[in-house]
This record gives sequence, structure tokens and C-alpha cells, in this order.
Amino acid sequence: MWLVIGLSLLAGWLLYKYYISVYDLWKKRGIPYYPSKFPFGSSYELVLESRFQGCILEEMCKKLAPYPLFGTFCMRVPMLMAKDPELIQLVLTKEFSHFRERMFIKLSEKDVLNQHLFFLDGERWRALRVKLIPTFTSGKMKAMFPLFINCAEAFDSLILTKIGSDVEIKDLVGRLTTDIICCCAFGLDVNTIKEPDHKLRKIGADVFRMKFIDKVKFAILQAMPKLADKIEARFTPKETEDYIVNLIEKTMEYREKNNIKRNDFLDLLIQLKNKGTIGEEMKDEIEEQKCQPFEFTIGLMAAQCFVFLVAGLETSSSVQSFCLYELAVNQDIQTKVQKEINEIIEKHGGLTYQAVYEMEYLDMVISETMRKYPTFPSLIRSCTKSITTPHGYEIEAGDTILIPIWVLHHDPEYFPNPNKFDPERFSAQNRESIKPYTYLPFGEGPRMCIGMRFGQLQTKVGLISLLRKCRVEPGAATKIPMELGASPIITVPKDPIVLKLVPQS
Repeated sequence: MWLVIGLSLLAGWLLYKYYISVYDLWKKRGIPYYPSKFPFGSSYELVLESRFQGCILEEMCKKLAPYPLFGTFCMRVPMLMAKDPELIQLVLTKEFSHFRERMFIKLSEKDVLNQHLFFLDGERWRALRVKLIPTFTSGKMKAMFPLFINCAEAFDSLILTKIGSDVEIKDLVGRLTTDIICCCAFGLDVNTIKEPDHKLRKIGADVFRMKFIDKVKFAILQAMPKLADKIEARFTPKETEDYIVNLIEKTMEYREKNNIKRNDFLDLLIQLKNKGTIGEEMKDEIEEQKCQPFEFTIGLMAAQCFVFLVAGLETSSSVQSFCLYELAVNQDIQTKVQKEINEIIEKHGGLTYQAVYEMEYLDMVISETMRKYPTFPSLIRSCTKSITTPHGYEIEAGDTILIPIWVLHHDPEYFPNPNKFDPERFSAQNRESIKPYTYLPFGEGPRMCIGMRFGQLQTKVGLISLLRKCRVEPGAATKIPMELGASPIITVPKDPIVLKLVPQS
């Protein structure tokens, strides 16, 4: 018995020593570092999600303020925090070839819906990105705009029934966002105005609500990333995968059989699958890139539609809800943006594509919202080729780089009085004075968000639709000031944002 106890203690001790053996890595490499402790690494709060990620990273950066980057650990995974704008520019743009990859945990290729542009790396990512760029040009957005308006008209009727009531604002604007994305990405008129619990809306929302078992898998893979290839960890339920793939396959077959064209995202993907390019305008450029050829399968199409759904739904509805909260507590700003909306719509005789892009103050308000509440508090890049930074630090192949977007957006050196909601920061005159690589709501460089134009357009259409019909004010349940909640991926309020819709004066 004593032998068993002794061997168990020895095994536990050896496992412990193995686990913490990496914690002297940054010291050995001569890089400033944040201290780490067994078993969570540099911060138990990040691992346990006990507090908002942005605030935790902000505290860490303040403690190592003099350094442009420093080392940390997430459990056993070493990470370098890059907080100097010039170093961030090097990672995202100048030396992009050294930092092409995003994921430090490799997901199984059997997880079909994760084979999309956000998660792919290497040559496959490059080839797919080159082919998909033409789907998000301003011309393609203008062609899709009538689909946005059809969804907005149905949303108008819902708003009118809510005037005089307190509403959970993200749920409200999320219905229009869902309708627009499903219409453009899946070719479906889901009408969540009447059917708020549609399956696609639930799928989109569930992605950012990791189940306990998913958190356990993710934690294990963080601690031992080499296990990923062996256990082929899946994060998308097979039922969801089958549903999305079958939906895309049936919709494509129906369109091709009946020669249906809708000028939406799925139309463009079908063209890409059948012809290899979207239109003729990018054909020469694609050939010049000499990308690795690959088959654009139904599964790959489904993955792009899936990420379109989950990323677009969460980002746009979050930006709109945070924006409306700020307008509710800053009534003078709301009055100014409503005046602009009404005047420009009257000038154009309705809500047109051109009218949306003439609303400069609305654009400033949205930009300030994304500064104060960036959807993703941080970005991750993985080093693929070793490089020495201008500061003299050696970043080695395999190092993971964390870029703290929240910290940059709330640094008073770059944005004075950062907790104040001030759209004038983004006026034509002031925008030019913003230090490059301190404002990163969509990332930057070759891996910046490819759907930026689409996301901005649907955000604007949602805000315009609501603010044309009513004003927003704090309700009895509105939490002022807002407290942000713990989330492993995105910026969320601790409590739902509840606002009152009132008639325009």
C-alpha cells in the first residue's frame, strides 16, 4: 500500500515538474515576462473566465508598461503580448510572411464547418482568401442592398409594436441581422420578426456560448496543443454540420435547376465553385498570385456560409446594441445622428445605398462604438518564421502573439479620456491624427476582416431602421454604468442591455 502511495506521489510530482518546466522560457530568452503559477499560468481569471478579458489584459500591460512586448502563459501555452503599435504593424503587415497563421491550436479537418477563412492557415488560407475577395467589393454590396431593404421593411413593423416598451435591445436588432445574413448567405427568407427562434438564429448564437465540455477540451488543447491532431477534437456539433451542409447543397441544387439568381453571397460561391473565379475582373490577379489549386466543395461552401452567419450575427448585433446604449445615455448625440438620418433620407427620397454612405456622423458614431467596445478584445497570430524585432527581441517560429485590442482602444495616450463616448474622435479632421495600429476593430493587414463592408452596411441599416421610427432612452432595468461580462472570445455586457423605445419628438 505504501509503495502505491509513494509511486502515486512521485508520479504527481513528476507531472507537476513537467507542467511548470516551461515557465522559465521567457527568462531564458531574455524577454520581459509576467509571472506564472501552476496550473493556470499568468492569470487564473483568464482561464476560469471570472472577469472581462480586456480588463485583465489591461492590468497586465500596465504592470509591464515600459516594455513593447512581454511573455505570458495561458496554462502551459507561452504567449507574447505585443502592445507597441510599431511592433503590431510589423506582425500584422510589414512582416506578415512571418506571422501568417492565426490558430495556435489546430482544429481537426473532419470538423467541416471550421474549414473557413477565419481558421484556415497556410497556402489553403491564401488561395481561398484570393478567391473570396471579390465577393465583398462595394459593387457586390450595392447589388445585395435591395435584400437588406426587404428585410428592413419587415423589421419596421416589429419596431412599431415595441414603441413605449422596454426591450432587450440585442434580441431586437439581432432579428434584423439574422434575416439579412440568412437572406444573403443562405438565400433564405427566415423572417425572425415572426419566428424569433429559427434554428439558424439559435446556431449562430450558440457558437459564442461554449458548453462546459467544449471549455474542457479547449483547456486540454491549450495545455497540450500537440494532442489536437491525435484526438481530432470537434467543436461544432455533428447535427449542426449536417444541417448546414444539407441546407447549402439543397439550395444550390434548386437554384441551378431553376436558373435562379439573387445577387447574394451564395450566388457568388456557386459561381466560384463552378468557374473558379467570381466574374472576370479578378481572374488575372488570381492567376498572378499562383495560389495552390484546391477543390471548392460543398463542405467548403457550407463553412464559408457558416462563418458568415456566426461572425456577422454576433458582431453586427453587438455593435448595434452597444451603440444604442450609448445613444440612450447621450441624448445630444442621438439627436444629431437622427437629424442626419432624416435629412439624408429625405434628400434621396428613401433609404438608398448612396444615402447610407453619405451619413458621415452615423459612421463616426459607429466607429466610436467599435473603439469603446471592440467585438474581439484581442487578436492572435502565430509566428511561422523566426524574426528579430527592432527592439532586439527574438520571436521564434511557433511563438503565439497576442495583440490586446481592448488595451489599445482604451489607452489615454492614443485616445484621451477613453471612457468617454466621443464620436468626434472620428471626424474627417481628427481621424487622421489617430496613431496607426492603435485602432483595430477589424484587424489589419492581409488577414483583416474580409467581411468588413458587409458588417458595416448591415449595422448601419439596422441603426437607421430603428432610429427613423423612434428614440431610445434608459429604461428601469438599464444598468448605468454598464459592466462587461466574462467571455472567452468576445466583448459582452454582464447583463442584457435593456432600453426603452419612445416616439420621436
